Amino acid sequence: MRPKLKVNVTIILVLAAVISIAGELKSRDEYMRSLPVYRRYKCLICHKSAAPVSADLNSFGSDFRKNGYSWNIALALKDSDGDGYPNGDEIGDGNGDGVPDVGLEYSNPGDPMNVPNSIDRGTWGILKSLFEE
Repeated sequence: MRPKLKVNVTIILVLAAVISIAGELKSRDEYMRSLPVYRRYKCLICHKSAAPVSADLNSFGSDFRKNGYSWNIALALKDSDGDGYPNGDEIGDGNGDGVPDVGLEYSNPGDPMNVPNSIDRGTWGILKSLFEE
């Protein structure tokens, strides 16, 4: 291969890789923003690792993909990780309307070992005040 052609091919391959990576990162951000809340768990809501690759989806990530990357009542009512709590209760949007009931997720809908706290904030505040001086 001629040197100039080799350089051009290399440049084209590098540019194609950069465009591909940028497009994938943009899609991930758009997917996350379609959920009502994702600040606490970030990528771990849908992936098995904090440094995700597209193939490492957890149970909620798989259901989210099957649902067309849309948050709605169907996905909110589903218990993706099988922990006994619907995804909507874990994310903090029980009715699936896209408006969070709380500012942060209660738990991770893709992790069966991570469940919502059974004591809500109001009750916790009352209990805490009983022990304050």
